[in-house]
Amino acid sequence: MSDPLDVQKRLYELDPSLDEALLQEANLRGYEARLGATLAHAPTAAGTYHWHEFVAALRQALIPKGWAARDYKNCPWVVSPDERIMLSVITGDIDTGKPEGSPTNQAEKGSVLDEAIQQNQLFSNDADVGSGTQLWVLLYHVERSATGYREIRTELSLPSRFARGKIEGWSERIVLASTPLDPYVGGGIDVTPPAQPIDVPVERRRVG
Repeated sequence: MSDPLDVQKRLYELDPSLDEALLQEANLRGYEARLGATLAHAPTAAGTYHWHEFVAALRQALIPKGWAARDYKNCPWVVSPDERIMLSVITGDIDTGKPEGSPTNQAEKGSVLDEAIQQNQLFSNDADVGSGTQLWVLLYHVERSATGYREIRTELSLPSRFARGKIEGWSERIVLASTPLDPYVGGGIDVTPPAQPIDVPVERRRVG
C-alpha cells in the first residue's frame, strides 16, 4: 500500500506510536550523518554513517513511547511495548519504496535475519500462534537521478521468504512517501540534531 491515508492507518494498527513522520525523520537523521563522509573516508563510510544514525534516531524516537532496544548477534532491533512486532533498519536496493517494485536488501544478510523471517512464516501459516515477535523491516534506499537530484525512498514491510542472503518475498509492504533532498525541493526539512543526548537503554535478548 502507498496511499497516505492507508499508510497512516496501517501504521497505527501495528502500534499507535508509529507514524510516517516519525519514521521519515529518523531516516533524515541518517541522511544528515551520511553527508559527513568526505573523499578522505572509506568508500562505504557514507552508507555506514546513514545506517548507524538511522538506527539510533529510530530508537531515540520510540523508546520514550515504551519500545525497547534489543541487540542480538550484532543486529539492532527495536521492539514494541506488547512485543508483537520488532523493527530492523536495512539498506534496500533500487526497487525499495516503489509500489510496483520487488525490493530486497542491498547487502547479503545471514542467519539472524533468516531465523526471524522463519518466525514470520509461522505467524502467516498458523493463526493460533501466540508467542514470538514478528520482524518488520524498515527498508530504505538513497538514489540520485540523471539530473543529480537525490531522494530517499522508504518502506516498512513484512518479509516472508529468505534465501541466499536475500529477502525474496513480502507478506505486506507499507510504502512511505519519497523524500526529495535537493536544496530547492527539500530545503525546508529540519535536520538539526537534538540539543541533548538521549540515554538509550539496551536490553540484551535472552536466548533459550
